[in-house]
Parts: sequence; C-alpha cells; structure tokens
Amino acid sequence: MEETGYLHIQATKPDTIGAALSQNPVGLAAYILEKFSTWTNPENRKLEDGGLTKRFTLDELLDNIMIYYITNSITTSQRLYSEGFNMAQMGLNLDAVHLSTPTGCARFVYDLAHLTDQELSAKFKNIIHSTYHKEGGHFAAMEVPMLLYQDFVEFAEKAFANKL
Repeated sequence: MEETGYLHIQATKPDTIGAALSQNPVGLAAYILEKFSTWTNPENRKLEDGGLTKRFTLDELLDNIMIYYITNSITTSQRLYSEGFNMAQMGLNLDAVHLSTPTGCARFVYDLAHLTDQELSAKFKNIIHSTYHKEGGHFAAMEVPMLLYQDFVEFAEKAFANKL
C-alpha cells in the first residue's frame, strides 16, 4: 500500500502533479529519485541516501530526470495511468481477451507487483517462459541489465524452437 500513492495521484490527477513537477526541477528530482530508491529495494528507505548509488550512478539518475525535465514530458508520462485506469478503458474488459502468442514473464524480487503463472494464464494461453529472479526491482533494465538480457534470450530461444 505504501508504494501505490503515485498510482492513485497519476491515475486521477496527472495534470495536477505534472504541473507541480514540470517547472520544478528539485521537486521532479525528488519525485523520481524516491521511486528509484524504493522500487529498487524497499529496504533502501531506511538508508540516509536512499541507497540510490547501490545500483545506479549519479549520471544515470540525472540523465533519467533530465529526460523528463528537458522534454517537459512528466505530465504525459503520468497520463498513461489516467488513460489506463478510467471507466471507459476498464469497461472494454481487455483482460478477458485471450492471447495465444508465445509469452514470457520475468519477475524481479523487488518489483512492486507480481502475478503467478496461474493468474497470467487466464489471459496468456501460451506461457512458454517464466522466471523469478532473486535480485532486481522495477528498473531491472538499469539495475541488472545482463540478467534481463539473458532472460530475454532464453525466452526468444524457446519461442523460436516452438516455431520449428
């Protein structure tokens, strides 16, 4: 529950939070860095520096913040939530559409949410690859890029082998 506040505000008031952050580089940095801290490992919130440099360089973190700041795209990035969690979109019941495409799922121990294979199989009817990693979090591509890459290669090899 503690890590879902962002979802609620971005789903209901993306323009309000966006306006507050778009012309406020310190506020934007605080908002983004808090996610890099706790979504990498919730224990980081106990650390004075948030554990930010355990997995990221300061340049990587600043690059991420600057992409949002220079392009003024924090608001549009947050609208994804309001567009995905509104009554009209949810009324489409897209989760009921079954997909038979070969599917893989990589889960990282500190990511915010996980679905089991059984839960995923209600929608994805052809899960050919499923992994649970003992390290990494929401930003796995930056935190553990080689682990994510290897997971993807293993999935692609299985998908290719199933096509033959």
